[in-house]
Amino acid sequence: MGARDRFDAAYTKLFADITTLCRALGAGSSAEDIAQEAILHARERQHQLRDPDKLEAWVRRIAARRTFEHLRRQKRSETGEAVVAFVPVDPSISIDVSSAITRLPERERVAVLLVYGLGYEQEEAARVMDVTRGTVATLLHRARRHLAERLAGYAQERDLP
Repeated sequence: MGARDRFDAAYTKLFADITTLCRALGAGSSAEDIAQEAILHARERQHQLRDPDKLEAWVRRIAARRTFEHLRRQKRSETGEAVVAFVPVDPSISIDVSSAITRLPERERVAVLLVYGLGYEQEEAARVMDVTRGTVATLLHRARRHLAERLAGYAQERDLP
């Protein structure tokens, strides 16, 4: 089986994974288009991939870059959709975690969405973000601190009689 055949065989799973990533990063209704473009771009340039075992990570990086470009264009045109946090939250608690996550600085929000929302290991999130694993750990630490500060009021409201 040739490289293109292996790539094509992985398409369905890859498309679902990349679409989920794009949505989590804030692409909204453009997620499928961005995922498709990223996969086609990667397929055309797969000869540049040195290690075929890293195909998914490589396509994720391409998709993340394209999503960030899309979001920057939306900000410039000011017609963008609101970013929606893609992190599972226990519905029995009355904390608006999604809203707090969307207000995090972009790099912190992306790290939280990749690690806690999509379940990526820190190393994989680092590859997607094109940073070191240590940077992801730092971003997660800062994000948790910011979230704790923003969500502290909920604990106080819950404790009131």
